[in-house]
Amino acid sequence: MFQHSIAFDRPAYLALLALIPVMWWLGYRSLAGLGRWRRWMALILRTVVMTLVIFALADVQYQRRSEGLTVVYLLDQSLSVPAAQRGEMIDYVRNSIKQHRDSSRGDRFAVIVFGRDAEVEIPPVAVNEALHGKVESVLDPEYTDLATAIQRAKAIFPYDTAKRIVLVTDGNQNVGNGYREARTAADAGVSIDVVPVYLEPRGEVAVEKLDIPAGVRRGQPFDMRIVVRNDAKPGDDRAVKGKLVVVRQAGQREETIAEED
Repeated sequence: MFQHSIAFDRPAYLALLALIPVMWWLGYRSLAGLGRWRRWMALILRTVVMTLVIFALADVQYQRRSEGLTVVYLLDQSLSVPAAQRGEMIDYVRNSIKQHRDSSRGDRFAVIVFGRDAEVEIPPVAVNEALHGKVESVLDPEYTDLATAIQRAKAIFPYDTAKRIVLVTDGNQNVGNGYREARTAADAGVSIDVVPVYLEPRGEVAVEKLDIPAGVRRGQPFDMRIVVRNDAKPGDDRAVKGKLVVVRQAGQREETIAEED
């Protein structure tokens, strides 16, 4: 799992090791009065000290490299992704782990689900059968915050493995700045893969604009302009029936002020 090695940041200083034979030649003659064993011991100690000093000048470093990989799957559980495709994300993670995880290297995986916030569904583990049949974390699905999900992934990565994020989403974020957070993670050495969730075109009716006068007194009539946009499927020119209800809310009280078919 680990590879051990020694490296030098300034290897040019290792050329000073060539002085060790000179030190032995000079020391062997100058220490002749110490006796045979004491002279050998003094030379060995001098050699050790000189070697350590040269290694310090060369900035010696002990390195331990890990071949393991930790993959964190980020699963988009917001309402912009259809329920059927949200359920299929667990199957995708299972298949991905079976195909790519190498137990001999100590590979690990984790699962984070996100909507408005992000929750750790499965912490980093080194087994294949840790997934539940469905997502158990409770989220606010009205929002999609990619930035918080990436931050949570960075926080749970082990220090001794390579790091990868697999982001499964439709990309429709409406909270935070996921692009900025992704660049920050990439600069920190985290690789990011995106598995896009493709959505079929579907019609959607939305209120695009609402204009009312800036100052209106209670009981005073006023004109209100509402712009409604119909994003129909390509080739679908049919009219969409519906009812528009405008509600005014003051504290806990609600009042319907307009209703139009």
